[in-house]
Amino acid sequence: MPETSGSRLGQGCTAAQRAVQEHVCQRVVRFCTRLNSTSDGPFSYKGSLQTFGRNSAGYERIRGGDVDLPTRAATCDPGNLVDPGLWETICRPGAIFEEHQSFQQCLGFTKTFGIERKEYIDLTCRELRCKKLRLRTQVFGVAGVFAAAKSTKGRQRKIWDGSVLSERATQPPKPHRLANPSSFLDIVVRRGERLYMSKRDAATYFDLLAVPADLQPWFGQEPIALHEFLSQGRFALAEVIGFVDDLPQGEGLLAQTLLFPVHAAWPMGFSWSSCVAQSNTIGLLVDAGVDPRCILSLDHTLPGSQEELCAVATDDTLFFHRCPFKGRRTLSKLDKVFDKNGVARNVNKDISLAAEMTALGCDISAAPPLVEPCKRKLVKFVAAVCDLLEAPTASPVVVNSVLGTAQWFCLLQRSLFSIFNAIYRFVQLEPSWKPALLPAAVKNELLVCLVLSPLLPAALDRPFLSELLACDAAPQYGFGVCSLACGRKVVEEVGRYAERRGDYVRLQAAAGDEPEVPRLGVPRRLPFCKGDFKPLISTQAKWPAHSGVLECHGVLLTVKWVCRSRSRQGHRVVILVDAKAAIGSISKGSCTSRRNQIRRMTHPEEKELFIM
Repeated sequence: MPETSGSRLGQGCTAAQRAVQEHVCQRVVRFCTRLNSTSDGPFSYKGSLQTFGRNSAGYERIRGGDVDLPTRAATCDPGNLVDPGLWETICRPGAIFEEHQSFQQCLGFTKTFGIERKEYIDLTCRELRCKKLRLRTQVFGVAGVFAAAKSTKGRQRKIWDGSVLSERATQPPKPHRLANPSSFLDIVVRRGERLYMSKRDAATYFDLLAVPADLQPWFGQEPIALHEFLSQGRFALAEVIGFVDDLPQGEGLLAQTLLFPVHAAWPMGFSWSSCVAQSNTIGLLVDAGVDPRCILSLDHTLPGSQEELCAVATDDTLFFHRCPFKGRRTLSKLDKVFDKNGVARNVNKDISLAAEMTALGCDISAAPPLVEPCKRKLVKFVAAVCDLLEAPTASPVVVNSVLGTAQWFCLLQRSLFSIFNAIYRFVQLEPSWKPALLPAAVKNELLVCLVLSPLLPAALDRPFLSELLACDAAPQYGFGVCSLACGRKVVEEVGRYAERRGDYVRLQAAAGDEPEVPRLGVPRRLPFCKGDFKPLISTQAKWPAHSGVLECHGVLLTVKWVCRSRSRQGHRVVILVDAKAAIGSISKGSCTSRRNQIRRMTHPEEKELFIM
């Protein structure tokens, strides 16, 4: 193709357009460099899809000697650390399970035979010796067990299949302040600041959390006969009797007596276990002197100071320090709290005051301050998508594995969720294991996701724009965008409440304004009135549409205005929007509201917050 005056990058473009092109090129170069750094040879993706699906599922037959167990289980009493209200609910009779009328009400397991049973008994004996399990002659619930492959080659994690029991139990509360990759986007690194990162990981965490004795009969497993414990487990009869909690005093056991192993620790696979573990970890942090407000959460307001932030994902505790001295002090206190409460650390995974860290499927670095998809996972994902694009058929379960990884990465750039539509229908096909013809729409969505993957990384050192923006739309008036030059400090303060549930902004009332209308939520009043805002865009709507759609278009006009200036690019921009549906669809990449449920907040001084 002959070169023309406009064929080179940047020629014939404005300064703002050229800046965008340069940014995209830099991201693509970084993306390709990271992919190339994982292998010395050429990039190969043939057969990656099959491997990806197998590794993602990760479910295996139990190998009794390969399951990781603590030296001693049930050493931590969550009653000392978990939120008092949550623990009171857990201990209240009938709060999780209805009052039991008879034994073995809920059976959900498949009997094992041959080598599988041998491995199952071997594992059960190991768990009895480390006090993870107890024995009972009668139980209220029984479930099967299986294993999931761990990242350490050859090692397994045992999972108790509590799906049936979880359906029978009451709905657990949402895990408190649970982190995900989106949590990292709230970290602000200012010019000249140094970010230090640390991580603490509890070893076999669920196995350490003691479950109340009254709940243990619900967490049963496939029974094992006494003679099997004596022969295969090499227990003495007195040892086995010592494990049984419901044997009347003086009563013996027959060789054929079936004994049900029950969990003495919260089983991984039960619906309530995650919220208990999350609350327990937060309790450990509070005991170590960490301010709960500094624990990052999408449902809670950001702290006023980011001198030391924390993120909690069940057994992983992540720290982001600005002062190494304070960081060392916090880590020292937390390590002592772990020891005091019987929580064993996985010392090999400890990270202290590092310049880079891998956590929650992301690589986080201090130089440059950046969060991006984990390189190891990204390479596997790219190879699997490339293989999938050439495959005529694929099973829904394998495609769902690829989709799950894509969705996790998209938490760094939520707008990319809007790509997916047809793929959701495909992964719901039954039977899920049977290969089905891949529709072109599914491949197109995966291709778009792959092409935009270089833009997933998010810079943590982007400053806030010094202008506070607001937009509005209405079918009878059209679109309006305005700005308030209030300074970066005020914009950052307003940005702390962006996209938090229940927070909304109210302006000062001026003469002639309509009376304020009461509403639910937490008002954040700004010391400005409508007259302080300067109009930027005022235009009629060129086509009829639902008010919610027009509100989203108003946000789009605002974003376009920001991007037209090179000086405004690369900033965190706070936009006041007065439609919840627009906030949901833009910040999350999708909106579950039906068209007739989309409604507009009409009061002129009330605005929801959106940050980009």
